[in-house]
Amino acid sequence: MHLLYLYTLMKKQKLYIPFILLIGFFFVAGKSASISDKQYDQELSGDTTKIKESYLEMKGIVRHSKGKEKDNTIPLDSALITIYTGEIPYSEFLTNKKGKCNFKLPLNKQFKIEVTKPGFVSKSFEVDTKLPNDKKGEYVFAFDIDVFEEIKNLDVSVLKKPIAKVSYNLIQEQFMYDVNYTNRINFELKKMYKNYYLLQQQAADTVITKK
Repeated sequence: MHLLYLYTLMKKQKLYIPFILLIGFFFVAGKSASISDKQYDQELSGDTTKIKESYLEMKGIVRHSKGKEKDNTIPLDSALITIYTGEIPYSEFLTNKKGKCNFKLPLNKQFKIEVTKPGFVSKSFEVDTKLPNDKKGEYVFAFDIDVFEEIKNLDVSVLKKPIAKVSYNLIQEQFMYDVNYTNRINFELKKMYKNYYLLQQQAADTVITKK
């Protein structure tokens, strides 16, 4: 189990366990688990840039998808958000109790954002923060990601690819999804979800039969 994930679970159970957690170049020493929700949310807020004047702020919500219906989702607490530059982890943190995460990315770089949690499928998307030379400032991009629980015999190989790509749109002058890529990947994602719902129904029918 990931140490950061285990640490958060220990905090929620109010366990006092000394620990040393090394992430990249950051050293964190253990402390009492008795903290307020506000403090907890602040700890999970990932300010991943030292540049305060120009950056892309990412505001995301991760949800647990339970079925076909769009409203059949709940916030996913303690999902691990890992930010990569190439294959190297740049920063990582957890979603809060409302499934929310908020972090800043420096401009003119490329990142992969990966969402993982034990027992769930993993998803990722790419963010290119490159801007025209005459542009700078503070930008904001909001995103939602739905993940579902792992299910036996489901082919999720499509999820090895990013489910979306984000970049600066010269016409709209803001960061947006790459629509062409989204349309292509959605064709493959729909096939996976169709099989997922079928396997999900079969599993439910099996449980009913056993009863």
